Amino acid sequence: MPPNYAARRMLVGTGIVTLVFAVAVVGWRWFGAGESPLDRGDAGWSTIAFVDRTSGDVVYVDRDGEVVAEAAGQGRTGSVYAGDGVVAVANSRVLSVLPPAGDDDTDVVAIDLPAQAQVTTIRTTEGTFLATGVPTGGDVTLVDLDEGTTIDIGVAAEAGSPATPTMFVETLRYDETGSMFAIADAANFQTIVVRFDEPEPVFLADQPLAVGSSLIATSQTVGLQADVSLVGLDRSAKATVPADIPAGGVGVMSGERLTFVSASGGVYRVEPGDDEAERIGAVAVPAGATIEWVGPAADGRRIVVGGATFEAVIDLDARTLFSTTFPTALRPTPPEPRWTCLPVGGEDGWHSIVDLESGEQVIELTTVDDVLGISADGCTVLGDIDGTANLITADGVLGVGTYDRAVLAPDGRSVVGVRDDLIELVVVDDDMNADDPIDLTGVAASNALIAFVPD
Repeated sequence: MPPNYAARRMLVGTGIVTLVFAVAVVGWRWFGAGESPLDRGDAGWSTIAFVDRTSGDVVYVDRDGEVVAEAAGQGRTGSVYAGDGVVAVANSRVLSVLPPAGDDDTDVVAIDLPAQAQVTTIRTTEGTFLATGVPTGGDVTLVDLDEGTTIDIGVAAEAGSPATPTMFVETLRYDETGSMFAIADAANFQTIVVRFDEPEPVFLADQPLAVGSSLIATSQTVGLQADVSLVGLDRSAKATVPADIPAGGVGVMSGERLTFVSASGGVYRVEPGDDEAERIGAVAVPAGATIEWVGPAADGRRIVVGGATFEAVIDLDARTLFSTTFPTALRPTPPEPRWTCLPVGGEDGWHSIVDLESGEQVIELTTVDDVLGISADGCTVLGDIDGTANLITADGVLGVGTYDRAVLAPDGRSVVGVRDDLIELVVVDDDMNADDPIDLTGVAASNALIAFVPD
């Protein structure tokens, strides 16, 4: 089925900048630990899940390399996702949320997937969620991975919609706790708001820009500009302002205040009662460059702006904390919303790790050939340097081993490495000293899917 371009015209416009809630689509990269004024949380892990790709059987191993639990398989498996003590696995047809390790009393939660479905991970301060949808638009289902509950947004909204909703996961917006989600419905030109603790959806006009604890920012295209509104769940408009931003633009809610970046780099603020957007600053976009994405970081307290040849970090008062340009196009990687450090660069080259509190570069990444994993706070990178996996942090660089593939733990201090038939766990202490590797060979096949399961 070809893309529905007519429907997508609601979702994109001239000069659009896309708000990126960075996520893994296949498999996962759990990305946190450490301390700073940005409240870096403890992102520990309890077990490692090894999933057989053919049977789907799961083996759980603790920090000592001991098998602590096993779970019967759900059939052929292509990807694995992990939340707090919970693992989900997926194939082309079904996403299955498994009970916690060792829990024999809880049933598997199975969600049917449409053809060509993609699974997107959403990490918030209060839990981990998954969103399932298709690139061409259609139904979207939300899964609370920690609680094992689901919302089929299309089914929930169909009774209150003139036409069957058509949704794209890329338009999904949510608050920092994951208590409220809003998504654009291209078929009905509306925003659908859902909450796990409320059975009925709320319908708003226009397309969502950002979600706060009590207000939702929406935009409606008017010519080459848009009307941006702050709207309550009772549909009352607290502010409506014209703005230099097309439908599909970007925004971050802090309390009842919206901060957004226009396609030209202007930074604007809107609060209840405003009749025009206040321009509070601008991102310095290099000559000839284009803003390709804007992503929130540090739980919405920082905004990262990126293009093929530059990357910048600003705070919510539009102060530039960090900015750099690249001599060649690197296609930098957008941040995870919960990162408190930013690995600058992308698949075509890496630059450095930046502390998002100060904007300071804490260590260079220019010698890294490939990034194999990033910790939950973004402050540790597992990088391939001349064929060796290295842990790279502000504290220094530590060679871990030579592997065919390696998986980094959320705390940035443990690595599972696989080489030929060898599987081993390496744990590093806070002084960057590595313990002797723990041999896990025989626990699972060397091609097994691997996921660290957070506490």
